[in-house]
Amino acid sequence: MNMTFKDFSKTNRRRCESATGFFHQLGSWSLSDWMTATMGELGEAANIAKKLNRVRDGIPGNKETKAELLAAFREEIADVFIYLDLVAQSQGFDLETVVRDKFNKTSCKLGCPIMLPASGDE
Repeated sequence: MNMTFKDFSKTNRRRCESATGFFHQLGSWSLSDWMTATMGELGEAANIAKKLNRVRDGIPGNKETKAELLAAFREEIADVFIYLDLVAQSQGFDLETVVRDKFNKTSCKLGCPIMLPASGDE
C-alpha cells in the first residue's frame, strides 16, 4: 500500500499529540515556534551539506565518512518534511494541496505543461 500525503499528515499529527509520542498539541506552539523548529532541522541538514562539500573538495576535517554523512543528511531532510507538514497543519491547511497548487502555478508561469493532478478525494 502506498502512503499518501493525507495518510502521512494524519499519522504525523497523531504521533505529535499522542501521550506515547511527543505529547505536544499542535495548537500549543505559535507559527514562529513551528518555523523555528523547522529551520533548526534545515540548519542541521545544511551543516551536513557543508561537510559533504568538504568531501567533494578534498578538504580535511570531517569525522564521518561520505556514506555516514549521506545517511545523516537523508534523516535531516525527512525531519524537515515532518516539521513542514506540522507547520502547515498548525495553520489549517494540508501540505499536499499547497505543494500541488504552488507547483502547478509555477508550471503555468513558466509555460510548462507538467502539472500535478488533483487527488481523487478532494
